Amino acid sequence: MSQLFKITALFYGLLISCKPVFCQTQKKRLQASIITLLSVEQFRWSIAGNDQGTHPDILSELRFSKLKRTGLCLEGSYQFSSRMALNISAGRQYGFSGRVTDIDYAGDNRSLPVALHKFRSRRNNTGDYQLQYHYQVLRGPTVAATILAGYFISKADYQMLDRSRTNITGIYNAQWRGPLLGTELRIALPQNWKILAGINGQRHIYKASANWIYRTDFSHPLSFIHQASGRGLNGLLALNYQPGLRVGLQLRGTLQHWKTGNGSDLLYMADGREVSTRMNESVKTQMGIGLRGIFRF
Repeated sequence: MSQLFKITALFYGLLISCKPVFCQTQKKRLQASIITLLSVEQFRWSIAGNDQGTHPDILSELRFSKLKRTGLCLEGSYQFSSRMALNISAGRQYGFSGRVTDIDYAGDNRSLPVALHKFRSRRNNTGDYQLQYHYQVLRGPTVAATILAGYFISKADYQMLDRSRTNITGIYNAQWRGPLLGTELRIALPQNWKILAGINGQRHIYKASANWIYRTDFSHPLSFIHQASGRGLNGLLALNYQPGLRVGLQLRGTLQHWKTGNGSDLLYMADGREVSTRMNESVKTQMGIGLRGIFRF
């Protein structure tokens, strides 16, 4: 939470200090937004029995399902010209519900299950930070199109709880970071309404560390590390209402699908040994809705 406030405080501090210069023109160059968020996520990863991805091809698979979160996102934007803008955003969501399944297999293709563990999840909090450059390539009275490029950092702290929801049985801290490229389309409607649709793709580096508390044969507090690279898609569909130049309201829906390819899994055992295996993949799918308040200066 401290990172979110530090970033947003720095950004808005810069905006306030520059406001006298910006206000020399009648155009509303500064924009600030606050978004209330609600999301549901499915997340899974698996590892193989060795570095070659065999014996078996899926040794262990972890699935987080129906992870429900709520939170806030703060955004700021500065319009350099009629076509160029710089956007920055920082968001934080707090998990309040979810389920976890941890299965180990002795055979290929998820055959011969040898262990099954089920947990609850409540504190799977996230932090998302983005910096984007926007350039408007098409500007008309009804339709406008923008291309964007930027960089993002996304963090998630997944926690597994026992059935009483009081004792932590495992912690998995994941991070995605990398560049993104996309486009947005705005369509003007009568009576100050607009439709906004956007899509962007990303390349990311994925890193995760875990403390598998319920496994006494693993080392603690660091039980294993995952590393991989992958790609993702992000979609946005929104309905805007803007009664004037200074304020606006937006109802939005979002969809994310992020995935990695093969990576590495380094396991730290309680007896001091280090075991290396192949990480098969990690897959994250998240749907969200939000209500955004827009303020222009």
